[in-house]
Amino acid sequence: MSTPPLHSGLRQWKLAGAIISNARLLDVLMSVTYFAIGFSPITALAIAIIGLLPLSITTLSLVLPATVLGVALALRFPRYGKLALQGLIIGLIAVFLYDCMRVPFIIAGVWGDFIPKINMWLFNTSHPNWIVGYVWRYLGDGGFMGMAFTVGYGVLKPRVNSRLAGLAFGIAIWGCLVLTLLLAPHGQEMLFKLTLTTLSLSLLGHIIYGLALGILFPYVCREGTIGVELSHYTVGADLSRPWPIDRPSLDVEATIKLPRNRRNMQIWEQQTAPLPAS
Repeated sequence: MSTPPLHSGLRQWKLAGAIISNARLLDVLMSVTYFAIGFSPITALAIAIIGLLPLSITTLSLVLPATVLGVALALRFPRYGKLALQGLIIGLIAVFLYDCMRVPFIIAGVWGDFIPKINMWLFNTSHPNWIVGYVWRYLGDGGFMGMAFTVGYGVLKPRVNSRLAGLAFGIAIWGCLVLTLLLAPHGQEMLFKLTLTTLSLSLLGHIIYGLALGILFPYVCREGTIGVELSHYTVGADLSRPWPIDRPSLDVEATIKLPRNRRNMQIWEQQTAPLPAS
């Protein structure tokens, strides 16, 4: 005995809901994963500053595996990978804007520059290096954290403006920096001494960084965000396979207008017809 069309349709809608739930779970997992990847360089640096492990060890055990994982996920899930790359780009721009404010105060002698010292901690040498230090700052800190913000905001789609989200993100990073300076036994010797001036300038820099991420996000990520909507599934469609993550979402669903003599028929008496090829 064949299953009534109405029951079949309900079963398909339930299956669609399960598929969407799995897709949403993937969104959350990818957001958390890329967030952890994005914060791996700054976390490795903080661990070294606190004195738990040398930067060379945390780089090999934390940053390198996280980077490999990020590349592998980007190749496996290109939509997430593209969003991560866009985040890396706006992170580089944001940290450059931060430095446009920061460098004049360094030149004036108001604010010390610890970035070249990263080479000393990374390679256990007594010689600072500007290139190594600023590659770490731009790619590892600015770029990777921009990736964390972009994937998290773009995938989870919180009900908050990207500018406000970016501002909160930048201030949160600044709070972690201040906490590291206070907790690390030699943190202020390694980075910079906390004064009202350096506290204010560092806060201003992180506000610039966060706002830049939030402002640039809509322009760089014009294709929108990743996600699966229930409207993408139609009764009668093949729901045995989930909606591919790489398939762009449809804003308008194609429909067919039934003939006049069939509009008053009961839903289970109607027969579905294939949609015309686009």
